[in-house]
Amino acid sequence: MAVTESTTPRLIAALADPEAAWPRPAYAWYVIAILTAASTFAMLDRVAIGLMVDPIKHDLHMSDTQMGVLQGLAFAVFYSLFGLPVGFLVDRWRRVRLLSAGVMIWSAATMACGLAQSYVALFLTRITVGAGESVGTPSSASLIADYFSPAQRARAMGAFMVAGALGQSLAYLIGGVAVGAAQSMRTMAGSIFGAMADWQITFLLIGAPGVLISVVLLLTVREPVRRERMSAKPAPPGALWTRLHANRGAYATVILAAASNGAVIAAQVSWFPSLFARVHHWTPTHIGTVFALLGFPCGLSSALSAGWIMSWFARRGRTDGPVLIMLGQALIWTVFGPLKVLAPTPTLALIAHVPTALTAMWSTTAALTALNQITPNELRGQVIGISSIMTGLVASSLGSASIGVMNDLLFKGPSGVGWSLACVYVGCGLVSAIVLLPGRKAFVEALTRKDCSPC
Repeated sequence: MAVTESTTPRLIAALADPEAAWPRPAYAWYVIAILTAASTFAMLDRVAIGLMVDPIKHDLHMSDTQMGVLQGLAFAVFYSLFGLPVGFLVDRWRRVRLLSAGVMIWSAATMACGLAQSYVALFLTRITVGAGESVGTPSSASLIADYFSPAQRARAMGAFMVAGALGQSLAYLIGGVAVGAAQSMRTMAGSIFGAMADWQITFLLIGAPGVLISVVLLLTVREPVRRERMSAKPAPPGALWTRLHANRGAYATVILAAASNGAVIAAQVSWFPSLFARVHHWTPTHIGTVFALLGFPCGLSSALSAGWIMSWFARRGRTDGPVLIMLGQALIWTVFGPLKVLAPTPTLALIAHVPTALTAMWSTTAALTALNQITPNELRGQVIGISSIMTGLVASSLGSASIGVMNDLLFKGPSGVGWSLACVYVGCGLVSAIVLLPGRKAFVEALTRKDCSPC
């Protein structure tokens, strides 16, 4: 049976011996599966809207700049604003209940996107999606840290990040067959779906499963004991800022690099499908099918390999594994990112896409692992919340919106999206490298300090 927070003696025992009475491995991996399912359908919404850029633009009479703001800023504002308050709740409240509520909110809001009839309505529903999804990463990362021992955490976090690969593949597949699915749904229930566009039906399809996942999560996942705490009492006021200041070099390195790498992923998710539509003249069905078939195995390898490589570094006494993983992704995307978006043929573009797809989840997996390593339990939710704020403001806003602005002002015409993407890939990749190279030492020092040893 999994350990719960039902008794004080169990909590004190866990504080005294961090390795005592960990939940059964089979149940812990079941929890990973549920958390991954929830994260998958959160990713579905983010990816699917990128696949449907041109149909949404056409129906709602929008520019590329407006579309970039819709994909980035509308989602990022509340995702970021809620990051720290949600982190505070994660550190003090029952995380399973909090996460279940968040899944329900973002799933219902995703379905509401399918009912939007104007830009303003779609903007407001995207804000609500962002507010709901702000709960996901802090809650899940905190739960994983209490279900898995430090030796197993990197692999567990890598398995959790499989959601990114699965979500992207499902989104491309669902978006790619939206026309056929929409036609079938109109035939079966014409009075309900007859007046709806394909993209609206797609939002309904990808939002509905999250409602069921929310219920399953609440009923079957138990709240684990909070481990690796500084004391049995809640963290005192000011403990967060004291911790951040004492380890400011390490936190700045991880969070800034994660945000910069995240901007690359946000740009990729939002606009890479549009490149194949505008430059290579592929249909949504073709894009969805190829991206799904290529994206899932590459993304799966990306999520799992990050955890395995960090464990490999740890077994050889290297404590800087997370930083090296993030640096590796930054350099690979800096080189292969421009090659794939400026390639003259779709075949060459896909060949250059493979190295970036094989490392797409490295930075996120490594950042969450690193933050858990240098942060005690009672502050993890808040620290990851701060990281989510930076990721939301930098990645979701600049990564998506900047492409739209450059498309409209600098690189006009169908092929301009490739040059806009190339600028983001190179710029953000270099920023990440500049932050990570000197920051590696600060991260290692944070790990070796006495007050970080239990983490």
